[in-house]
Amino acid sequence: MKQLLKLAGILMIISSVTHVVQLQVYPLEHHVIGAAAFGIMYFFIGLFLLRRHPLAFWWGAILPSIGGVLGIYRFLFLHPNPFTVFHVLIDLIVVPICIYQLKQK
Repeated sequence: MKQLLKLAGILMIISSVTHVVQLQVYPLEHHVIGAAAFGIMYFFIGLFLLRRHPLAFWWGAILPSIGGVLGIYRFLFLHPNPFTVFHVLIDLIVVPICIYQLKQK
């Protein structure tokens, strides 16, 4: 399980960086700024997952679930782009790991 939590933490940090990088790649629009805001939160979730902080499992299950749904909406209706696909794939990995960890306690 330690390796899965490490994977989830690293993926969240990678996702956080790519979320914020979008500010440099795309014009400043509400959905780009929103994605960058999620990226900032994902950075802290990633750090806390690497430290196995108990609240990180809750935040790692909830926020990427919301972000994944918003990402799908963004891709379908606002701005289809490869960042969004990448982020949703990461969410599909991180959320189940966090939920599994929560069920173990």
